[in-house]
Order: sequence, then C-alpha cells, then structure tokens
Amino acid sequence: MNKLIILFSVLHFMVLSCKVVNAQLQHHNVPAPAMDQLLKKIAGVLQQEHMPGLMIAIIKNDSTLFSGGLGYADLEQKIKVDSATQFHLASVTKFFVAMGIQNLIAEGKLKLSDRLQTIAPEIPYSNKWESTHPVRLVHLLEHTAGFEDIMLNKMVNMTGKPLMGINAIQEQKNSLTSRWKPGERMSYSNPGYNVLGYIIEKISGIPWNAYIQQTLLKPLAMNSTIFDLSGESLQHYAKGYDFRNGKYTLLPLYMASSNGASSALVSNASDMTRFMRFLLDPEKSYADVLIREHDFLEMEKVHSTLASQHGLQTGYALGNDLFPNNKKITFRGHNGKGEGFSSWIFFNREAGLAYTISANCNTNLWPVSVLIEDFLTKNMEIPKIRTVKIDQSKIGPMLGYYQFMNPKNERWEFYRRIFGGINLLAIDNDKLIIDKGNGQVDSLLHIGNGLFHLKGDIIPSFVIGHDHEGHSFFQGYGNRFYSKAPYLTILLQKIPIYLGLLAALLSIVYTIIGIPLAFLKKIKFIDLCLVLLPSLGIVSFLISYRILGVTDAIHKELYTTLNGTSLSIFAGMLFFGVSAVIGAYLLYKRWSQIDRKWIKFTLAFNTIFLLYLAVLFSIHGWIGIPIWSM
Repeated sequence: MNKLIILFSVLHFMVLSCKVVNAQLQHHNVPAPAMDQLLKKIAGVLQQEHMPGLMIAIIKNDSTLFSGGLGYADLEQKIKVDSATQFHLASVTKFFVAMGIQNLIAEGKLKLSDRLQTIAPEIPYSNKWESTHPVRLVHLLEHTAGFEDIMLNKMVNMTGKPLMGINAIQEQKNSLTSRWKPGERMSYSNPGYNVLGYIIEKISGIPWNAYIQQTLLKPLAMNSTIFDLSGESLQHYAKGYDFRNGKYTLLPLYMASSNGASSALVSNASDMTRFMRFLLDPEKSYADVLIREHDFLEMEKVHSTLASQHGLQTGYALGNDLFPNNKKITFRGHNGKGEGFSSWIFFNREAGLAYTISANCNTNLWPVSVLIEDFLTKNMEIPKIRTVKIDQSKIGPMLGYYQFMNPKNERWEFYRRIFGGINLLAIDNDKLIIDKGNGQVDSLLHIGNGLFHLKGDIIPSFVIGHDHEGHSFFQGYGNRFYSKAPYLTILLQKIPIYLGLLAALLSIVYTIIGIPLAFLKKIKFIDLCLVLLPSLGIVSFLISYRILGVTDAIHKELYTTLNGTSLSIFAGMLFFGVSAVIGAYLLYKRWSQIDRKWIKFTLAFNTIFLLYLAVLFSIHGWIGIPIWSM
C-alpha cells in the first residue's frame, strides 16, 4: 500500500512540474483537461517503462499542442526536461541528411538515378553487378544498395578526433559490399548514409553538417539543433541511461562513427516543433528553404525496390519510412536509437499531424506513441477497406515456403536465412494464409494486384510477385524480403543444428551426472573429459555471447581495441571450437576402450553434432571473433 501511495505521489508531482514548466508553450485549441489527461497517462508510461525523462513536441495543423518534456534530463542533479533540453536523436539524422540530398537535387546538382561510381569513384565499395545493376544515389537513400550495417568495432569513434572526408568512409569500407543486385530489397545500412554525407560534402564543397545547417536549420531558426561530432557534453544535453537489474547506469557520450551522417543529430522540443511546422506546410513563409511540397512528395515515394515496382509503397523511402500500425490514418517518419536515447518523429502531412518524442534511456517508445496517436486521431473514423477475391490461377502457383533473404548483417544474422522463413499455406477467397512459424498464423486480406494488409491495417504492407528472372518473392513484416525456396534444402540445414543444440544440452547433463561419478571413482577422469571439455566450451560460448550483448548495450568503446572484454569474447567463442575438436580427438583415442555400445553411440552423437556447430559457427565468423579488427 505504501508503495502505491509513493508511486501516485511521484506521478502527480511529475505531471504538476511538467505543467508549470510547459504551460506557456501550449496552444489552447484543445481543452486543457484533455492535454492534462494525456500528460498524466504519458507520465504513467515513464514510470512503467523506466524512462528518466521524455522530450515531447506535438503539432496539429497550425497549432503547437505541446512542446516540452516530462521527467529528468539528469537524474543525479535532478534537472528536469524542458523545451530547451537537447536530446541525441540518433538515426533521425538520416531524415535530415536525405533532405540535404533532396536540396542538392532541387538545385540541379544531383539526380536520384546518378551512379555512385560516377559521383564519387573514390568510394571503396564493391558490387559484382555494377555493369548491369550499378549502385545509384536512390539506393543509398532507400537502403537498397545491399550494403551491410556497421561493424561492431566501428560503431563509435575512439580516436579522439572526428573522422572527415574520404577517411571517414574508408573506416567503414568492410560494410560497403553489395550482397544482392542493388535496388532489389531493403536492408538498413548506417554506412550507406555516411556515404551520403560524403556526397553532400563533395557536391556542396563544405562539410555535410554545415550544408544542412545553412540550407535548413538556420532558415528555420533551429538554433539549438546541432550535429554532435565531438562527443563532448554540453550544458543543455540530457544524459543518457541504461536501465537494467533495477538500476540506471549513466552511459558515456561518444564521437560519432564515420562522419556522423547516420546518427549525430541533437535537438530539443522547441526546435523540433519549428521543424514539424515546416514539414506540415513547407510552402508557408520559408523563403530561404529550397525544399518545397513537391520535394517532400518525392521523398515520400519508394522508388527502387522490387516491392515498389509491384505497387507497394509501405516501406523505406528517401530517409523516411511509412508504417501501417495506426488503425485510422498512416504515419511516416523515422526512429533513432543510440547510447542511452530512443527517439521517434512521425507525421502525416495530409492530415496535418506530427509529433516527436525522445527518451534519455534505451527503452520502448511504443506505449507513448500509441497514447499520442490516439489523442490526435480520437475524432477520426476508421476507414473501410474493400477486399478483392484472390485469383487462384495467379497466386496459387506461388504458394509454398519462402526463405528470409535480407539480414542487416550476414555474420550475426546468418541463422535468420535458415530459421526466419515463412510458409504461404493456402488461399481462402480474399485471404492469404501464412504460417510464420512457432504456431503463428496470419490471414492477409487481398486488396488487388498481389497487395495485402493485415486485419485492422488501413494500407497494404505485403506484396507477392515475380522478380526479373521470374522467381517468386514476398515482402512484408517491416521490409522483410523472402524468396521462394525448396523447403527440403532448408530442412537439411535445420536438422543438424537442432541435433547440435540437443548434443550441447546432453553434454551438460552428462557432465553434471559424471562429475560425482568421477569423484566416487565409478568412471575414469579421462572418460569424464569426453563430455566435460565440450561442456566447458559450450558454457564459455554462452558467457561470451552474453558479454557481447551487454557490451553492445553499455560499453561499445570496448569493441574498438584489444582489451579484457574483447579478448574474453574472442577466447570464449574460440574455446568452444577448440574444445569440440579436442573432445573428438579424445573420443577417437578412447574408442576401443569403451565397452558399452550405447555409450559409444551417445558420445559419437554428441561429438559429431558439436563439431558440426563448431564448423558452422566458424564458417560464419562466430568462432574466435577478433572484434577489435573487423
């Protein structure tokens, strides 16, 4: 009971504090009690999701409904979030970089169809389809060049000085290889946007951040919006935190990776309010800004993917994504997640609605987003969607198993190509029945021409069709691309992995049973080693993987050098491979001395499939990962 009283008091205090700080920033074209109720609900989410503070800016047509914050920018000093508090918006930067490119297009200095090799032949990228399917500017903007996402040791810059020019791109050259024909499918790539920053510099003749400041931020009087390339804390910065195990950990600021064009944006509620007002009405009194309504319309189109060529416009366009989540209207925008910050900007220019939210913690912003969107759309009706009967003769032959084909990073997500597939099961009038695996079945509603939507969605976000070689493909579930494949080939990859996992579990069980037997001298210690050594390797691998995840969350700087953490990850995963090999050698040496056939069979089973896992992990770069030199 006491805890409930304390929680209520804290929530009440935070809401009252927020009202005092931000009351002068609200435009009362909505009833004050309605806004107060929204803030009260959001304050509850702050407590539930363990957000120290939250920056909020909400725009409706010509009115600023709210521009300010809740909670704390600095937990240690008890400094509250207000409209001047600056938050790191991470990947929201990409939307601004895309506008910088669009500005150069408006100036006639670039075209979406320009080849990267022509614009900047010095960029160290590789594309084996370059002669027929070159990497173009639009592919970088829409993440369809096939480039991988950033390597672990390149996520932060620990050199002590910002990376500039072509040197910044050289730093990420290991990610700049096209894994499929450019323009075929989308795969999110931070290095691709660093390349776009370099292109802005080359074409404009000034640093990319200075160009965006001159052509966009300054004319909009976004005087507190900067691109943080130094990693130094400024007076009005919110501090970023990680919450786990019931406590907050203050995270450090880092220098931006590469040239910062993928993640360096810093802004506050006041400036983001100005930006969103421009976004909703770019024709209104912004004489010094070159981008206009027709430019934003172009930026909202998906140009390059196979899915867009088949009519699907849900997905990543020029620096912004279109989402089907809301049940009344659609929102597009961008999200960002960096060290201690989560940020979203969403808008619907036709409806005149926009909002920006940013929390100074690695957290889930979805509950806040739902509250704001419900508030903005409460008087709107749910549109009726007309469905169309599926043509069995066209779609029927496309049924079957589809393999997942566009992981962000081949090393870390190779398993998704094996286990991430879906099965198009059947057609039921206007419904396409899909088995997503793990007992999950979806019924997609057909709206015509191979386009589908989930029940409750108001726009299609799925498409089925044929690529240029006549192979069936399917795209959906958030830009995931699938290609039809014989399930037998996938099953032949799955079975030995499942058996390998079973072997790993059995090895640990046998070890737990064998240790007391060895102490009681019921079995020889050398025979115990046949399962003990691989078990230690398995535990070592799991611990290393856990360290990898924790380091990614709160200590990315440890990836950049050879140190105790990076060495332990390297050694722990390497030991798994070594232990599997030594275990196999010991079994070979002891084979003739093991009398019972069932023991031989059990040990042989464990050894063979643990070796299979070790070989599989080695092929995909998981064994002995030199993180510091990737």
